[in-house]
Amino acid sequence: MKERIKTALMFLKLGKFFNVAELKLSSEKKGIIEVTGWSHYISINNLTKKISLRELEEIKARFNEIVNYSTEFKKFIEDKEIVYNLAFNYGQGSIGICSEKKGILVWETELK
Repeated sequence: MKERIKTALMFLKLGKFFNVAELKLSSEKKGIIEVTGWSHYISINNLTKKISLRELEEIKARFNEIVNYSTEFKKFIEDKEIVYNLAFNYGQGSIGICSEKKGILVWETELK
């Protein structure tokens, strides 16, 4: 994982994205790091808000593992705003389910 984080840092510094630990890390917008993870569910019809919130928390926990694993990465993100995204992969692309920025949750898809 150490080498993947180093490579991710190189890409992020260039404003690109890179996948680490099943997360897409992106810095396409200046000062913002987007952390995207995908739902484990096969059918979007089975997703609920409760399930989505749990999956979003898992994304945040995985990202924190990356941050705690590398002091260089931790230093890189310290002045950045972090946006967490949960997406649903439908095979030919993905759609946003919800995102969290500065503790504010935004639903991008209507769920039960």
